[in-house]
Amino acid sequence: MTMPEHTPGILLLDADTGLHTRLPVLLQALPHPLCIAADHTQARAMLATQRISLLIAEPADAGVADFMQDIYGTHGTHGTHGDMVSLILTSHPEHLQVSQLLQALNQARPYRLLIKPGNDEELLATIKQALDHAVQQQEQRRLLREYQGILTNAESAHAFRVLDALMHSIHKDMAADAIHHLPVGALLLVNGSISLSNASAQRFLHEMEESPAETGKPLTHLPAALQDAPQAPRRQRLQRRTAINRRLDYFVLELTAGTLIAFAPEPSLGRPPDA
Repeated sequence: MTMPEHTPGILLLDADTGLHTRLPVLLQALPHPLCIAADHTQARAMLATQRISLLIAEPADAGVADFMQDIYGTHGTHGTHGDMVSLILTSHPEHLQVSQLLQALNQARPYRLLIKPGNDEELLATIKQALDHAVQQQEQRRLLREYQGILTNAESAHAFRVLDALMHSIHKDMAADAIHHLPVGALLLVNGSISLSNASAQRFLHEMEESPAETGKPLTHLPAALQDAPQAPRRQRLQRRTAINRRLDYFVLELTAGTLIAFAPEPSLGRPPDA
C-alpha cells in the first residue's frame, strides 16, 4: 500500500489472520495508513519503503526478537528505527514462552503491553495514545534538531568574527597544543605535512563537504578549499569559494611550531530543514 509522506503509518506484525481483519475496521477512522505483515520478513520489507510511527507486534515468532533488535538496538547501540517507532506488544500468554516475551520487551521497550484477546475499545484507545506519544517524540526530536542547528550556526558565526582578532593577536611562539583550543578551524603544517588538525577544523570541513585534513598526510592532501593556503600571503585575511559555493575566510601565520592555517566558513542562516 502506498502511504502519504506526511502521515506516518501503523505496522501490524502478527500471524493472527483474525486480527488482520479486525484491526483495519477498528482503525478506519484514523488518518494513519495501516500496513499488515504476517512475519518479520514482510515487516522488514515494509519498513524499508514506508514511514511507520507505530509498530503493533506479536512476539510469538522467534524471528521477531531479532527484528526488534535491528529496529531498536541493544546493549547501548542505536537501531535502524529506534527513534521513530513506538511499540505496543500483544501476547497470548498461554502460547508464549516467558523468555521470548521478556526478550521482546527488553528489545522494544514498548509503550504498553496488551494481552489478547482484549476488547476493541481498550485496543483503539491505547493505539491513539501511542500515536500521540509518537507525535510528541517526533516534535521533541524536531525541536532538538532545530536547537542544534541554531547552536551550530551561532558557533560558526562566532568563529567567522574572531578570525580578524586572532590574526593580529596570535604570537609566533604559540604552543602547538594551544591550537586545539582555538575557536576557529586550525591546521598546523610542519615539514611539508599536516601535523595537527583541531576539532573545529574537522567539523567545518565536514559541513563544507570537504575531505578531512588527516594528520601525517602531505600538503597535497589538504582539502581543496585550502590547497592554495601554504603559498598565500601571511597575516592577510583571504577568501575563496568552496565546492558547494560557500565562502571560506582564512589566514596563514608562521609560528615557531610550524605554519598555521586558521579558517572558518561563512555561517549558514536560518534553521535546518525538518527531516
